[in-house]
Amino acid sequence: MSNTKIEATYSLYARAIDEKRYELLKRVFHPEAQLQYIVGSQEFTCSGSESISYFKNFLNFCFWTSHLIGSPAIELDGKKAFSTARVQAVHQQVLDDGSISRWILRGSYHDHLELFQDTWLITKRYCHTPDEEGEFLTTGIKIFEEIGWTSKDKISFNR
Repeated sequence: MSNTKIEATYSLYARAIDEKRYELLKRVFHPEAQLQYIVGSQEFTCSGSESISYFKNFLNFCFWTSHLIGSPAIELDGKKAFSTARVQAVHQQVLDDGSISRWILRGSYHDHLELFQDTWLITKRYCHTPDEEGEFLTTGIKIFEEIGWTSKDKISFNR
């Protein structure tokens, strides 16, 4: 049962960032979690409580993203776990002239998790995606503060 709940944590993470439903990250990361991301040529660190603003500021540059996360390899030790999972992430950006840019990453998540009142939360993450195609653009592109490719009523019960 614990493995299934940990796998669900990864699915919820992908949904939170791909659907720009960043508030869901509160159900993925412990507020005091230590997060380190090395994504292609970009790098940042933050706490779990800071993750919403960090991801939002980064992913607002994207029209669409898709994070495909492989089945995690999980080691359990009571109310603690260590898990690794492979990831392929596509970041689609729309340039001011309407053309499309894609930044594709392949790498892995290495996570420490703890069980808090029947919920597995990530307390420490090291993400490294050394395989990179394209580049992440920060100028000359359109900004999407909300989901750009559909409406929220089509992806959630929340309307």
